[in-house]
Parts: sequence; C-alpha cells; structure tokens
Amino acid sequence: MNIGDRIKQARLSLGYSAEQVAAFLQVSPATIYRYENGDISKLPSKFIKPLAEYLCITPEYLMGWSDESVPIQDQPKNDEIRLLIRGLNKLSPEQVEQAKNVMKAMFTEYADYFEKEEENEK
Repeated sequence: MNIGDRIKQARLSLGYSAEQVAAFLQVSPATIYRYENGDISKLPSKFIKPLAEYLCITPEYLMGWSDESVPIQDQPKNDEIRLLIRGLNKLSPEQVEQAKNVMKAMFTEYADYFEKEEENEK
C-alpha cells in the first residue's frame, strides 16, 4: 500500500472529504486527489506529522514505515468516542473552542486537563 492509498483509506474511514483534508493542509483538493491516485508520490516533510494526526494515524504508517496505523494507547476505546472525534474534527477552530468551553463547564473536575492540553498546543 502506498502513501496515497493510506491517505485515502484513513480519510474515508473518518468520513472526511478530500476538500476537508485539502483545507486542513491549505492545498487544493486536486493535490489531495493526486496524492491518493499516486500522481504525486513524495509527501513534503512539513505535512507528514500534521496530516497523520489529522487522519488519526501514525506518521510511520502514513509513510509506509510501519503496518500499525494507530498506537494501541491512542485508539479510541469505543464507537461513541470515535463518533465524537469525527464530529470535532469537522468543526471550525471557533467551534472547537466553544466545545472545549462547554466541556470545561460540564466536567469541572477535568478543567485543568483542558488547560494542560492548551499549553501543549502552543
């Protein structure tokens, strides 16, 4: 399986369109289709980690260096969590921030977790 196949398989399993992936990477949808069809075989190194994270796969799997797509500890535990992750990945940055604020309010005992995650993102 080549890089394009892995991108397409991961994208479809998450229910993402090529347009969504393209918008995330700030490239044209045609570029994503060209990766998936094998017309472009070399993925720029600046895209490897962000694309793998966006597609919920490991960079090693994306590049074909490993057959393990997601580390066991990072796999969502059940269908409900996978559904929530898919939904969150489709939100705009502003909507994600609103969702985080709602979760902070609902789960006050975990509010510090969200703050630690925000620090790690900077």
